[in-house]
Amino acid sequence: MRANLTKQKKPKVLSDQERADRKAKRAKAKEARILEQLLNVMEGVGWSSDQILARYFDVSRQRIWVWAKEGKLPAPHKHGEATTRWLNSEVRDAERKNFLGGAAND
Repeated sequence: MRANLTKQKKPKVLSDQERADRKAKRAKAKEARILEQLLNVMEGVGWSSDQILARYFDVSRQRIWVWAKEGKLPAPHKHGEATTRWLNSEVRDAERKNFLGGAAND
């Protein structure tokens, strides 16, 4: 067996500043992804989770499910055993119809 395959690399020890920088970078990237997903809801492009819709409408995740049950939002689509998403174009149509008084607001 080759020697380099048996040697284990020691993990690099990060300073507190490097650790804080990495954490800040991850938080910034996460916020950018969320903002992109919110923009997709506004444009009616793609799919969104209850978490993104809750942030978009500034309500709780439970309120999103209540609105779906009441018919104020479209029924969600199952994408797997534990994955449920709403089609953003359907959400925009329901928003215009149920929350904006039927006004076309593009």
